[in-house]
Amino acid sequence: MFGSMDKKRVSAYFQVMMLALSASVIYSAPYLRQLFKTSMLDAFEINELQLANLSTVYAICSIICYLPGGWLADRVAPRILIIIALFSSAATYAWLATMPSYTELLIIYGLWGVIGVGVLWAAMFKQVQLLAGADEQGRLFGTLEGARGLFEAILLSVAGFVFTLFATRKLGMINVILIYTGFATALGFLIMFMKGAAGSHEQKVSEPIRFADVLLIIRKPSVWLLCIILTSVYHLFWATIEFPSFAETAGFGIPLAAATALGAAKLWMRPFGGVLGGIIGDRITNVRLMMWLFLAGIACCLYLALMQTTPEFAWTLWVFIFPFGLLVYAARGIFWALLYGCQIPTRVLGTAIGFVSILGYSSDAYIPQVASYLHGNYPTSTAYQLFFAYVAIAAFIGFLASWALSRLATTPDDN
Repeated sequence: MFGSMDKKRVSAYFQVMMLALSASVIYSAPYLRQLFKTSMLDAFEINELQLANLSTVYAICSIICYLPGGWLADRVAPRILIIIALFSSAATYAWLATMPSYTELLIIYGLWGVIGVGVLWAAMFKQVQLLAGADEQGRLFGTLEGARGLFEAILLSVAGFVFTLFATRKLGMINVILIYTGFATALGFLIMFMKGAAGSHEQKVSEPIRFADVLLIIRKPSVWLLCIILTSVYHLFWATIEFPSFAETAGFGIPLAAATALGAAKLWMRPFGGVLGGIIGDRITNVRLMMWLFLAGIACCLYLALMQTTPEFAWTLWVFIFPFGLLVYAARGIFWALLYGCQIPTRVLGTAIGFVSILGYSSDAYIPQVASYLHGNYPTSTAYQLFFAYVAIAAFIGFLASWALSRLATTPDDN
């Protein structure tokens, strides 16, 4: 019996690793700006507002696809969806490497939303939720986030190194994108020929989702609280995205290479934050940990909003980025484990994930526009400080929602 249980756990973690590897190459491309923001502006010959518009188009297409993606996840095996997503992503990366026009960039970012969310998103989280037992939700979701972070950090670190080998930013960006193209293609073939690698049991088609089931999801206060919490978590995540360019352009005197290294250091906090968050969350409850993480996030954002942006304080950014990265990625890692206590029937779990994602990730559409507006109306250092203050307010709202969710804590429904 113990041998079969061990094999089952090994299989579960292997499946999570394959999901994480696939997700790292698919979901990191839309956020290349976190390491290469100024280089993208130069290489693609676009401005700050146009870059923000690309992120907004990606977010809008993602929002549109969350619910259909959840419906698809309740009907198609995760392995098939992963293969489709990887080959589709590889095709868009090959297109991106041609240095297309701004109009084509808008189409590419829109396709990324369709591929990443319409095809893969809900399937990935549904698979992990079903693999994890009641006492392993935090650890398995934390492992997914941590492994995604590890693979993404490796990929972006290699890309960052390759970028430095070329004389111009444009050549550097082309070769960074080609790395993504090759990686997605190779991984797609690998999973295609590894039968069952991303899911040892191909799921059967679910029974039709009834309108009453959708109403069941919408009427749950816990589901709406999850939407608020996810929005707040993503505000904190966007603070880490803006962090490298803040270090480079806000007056600290940090050059491009050092700012890129700072962003890479932040990415390496993701595997540690995700795994540690999962372990601690299973010990003290995930919702209680989320409350503490929001409080820490508020303190970090207020520090960035109030600090002096002068070269004398540049060294503090190198110290600051490690705890900041840890707490943000821990919050991302344990978020979907909160779903376990919301009493959602398994047959509509993918749809529920899609619904929460629609509202929760809608922040991806407007946060870059907020940042762009601030940069267009205030000096650079002031714009960043106002942005971090705004994120601190969002984190406080997330703390309140987490506290409310802790008061509604329930046990899952096995229907």
